[in-house]
Amino acid sequence: MRKLISAITLILLSFISSAQQLADDDSLPLLPAITLNMADGSTIQTHDLLGQPYVLHFWATWCPYCKKLQPALEKIKHKGLKVIAVSFKEDDDASPAKAIIDRGYTFKTAIKADAIAKQLGIRGTPTTLFINKAGRVIYLTNTSNPEDENLHVYARTLLHEVSN
Repeated sequence: MRKLISAITLILLSFISSAQQLADDDSLPLLPAITLNMADGSTIQTHDLLGQPYVLHFWATWCPYCKKLQPALEKIKHKGLKVIAVSFKEDDDASPAKAIIDRGYTFKTAIKADAIAKQLGIRGTPTTLFINKAGRVIYLTNTSNPEDENLHVYARTLLHEVSN
């Protein structure tokens, strides 16, 4: 049993080390400058977020897989990482910010982001991007599994940037 635990620990440490190397890799794709129109009427410019890591979660109110994933993103937010829910592919009468609040989550919500999703090549929901303080995408996933260890590994990698 000890050998199994040691092997698992070694694998996880190796994976975390690899994730940290990714966070420092200048060859990773740079997120282009985009303007997010927020549900409260404000805007967020991604170039204004340089210097801080964050997560962009592309989702839709009708998406059951997004709903399944969002508790994990709320936990990541509470650990200190900025999470922005980016709503696209919505019906005309959708109220994404209300849906987020009604679900008990506290992340900010960008709305009507179909053009941004298209610009970034994002077609499906959920699509979640982990972006380092240099504005590079270190991880992109379509998972809906809130227990997916990669979510938490890459969140820790980005949080490590905050503490350094």
